[in-house]
Amino acid sequence: MADNYHDAVYRMYESSDILYKKQQWFNANYLAGYILECYSKLILSLSAGQGHVFSHNYQHVRDFGHSLIDLKNELVLISFGGCAVSGYCLDIQNDCGNILANWNPNRRYEADSSILNTEELAADIRREAEKLMDMVITMEIDGVLG
Repeated sequence: MADNYHDAVYRMYESSDILYKKQQWFNANYLAGYILECYSKLILSLSAGQGHVFSHNYQHVRDFGHSLIDLKNELVLISFGGCAVSGYCLDIQNDCGNILANWNPNRRYEADSSILNTEELAADIRREAEKLMDMVITMEIDGVLG
């Protein structure tokens, strides 16, 4: 079964949004990391279909695992590569700095006193997640996602 990052990014966003509205900051922030991961992997899978060869001996999109740093670095390469999806690469460092700095899949075990459980961080991360989803919607409108 092929991975479907397009569907996954929507699922993660919708769940994160519900949790945010219910003031469940920790889990809303946690799921936002997966929004960034799925958005990045969506771009990578599209670029691979256009002949992009991944760096660091990665052979498949799945090989990136949960490494947001490696995904961010690959997006930078794609953005400079001039392929059809280059223009859809957000500057993850600037546009999603809070998600990038605060997300790790192992953080799900932290105490409720964690920074992930703060409304302030949740508001910042929500804005970043919305930027990611705006770009996915733009790709849909532009017909990039087929």
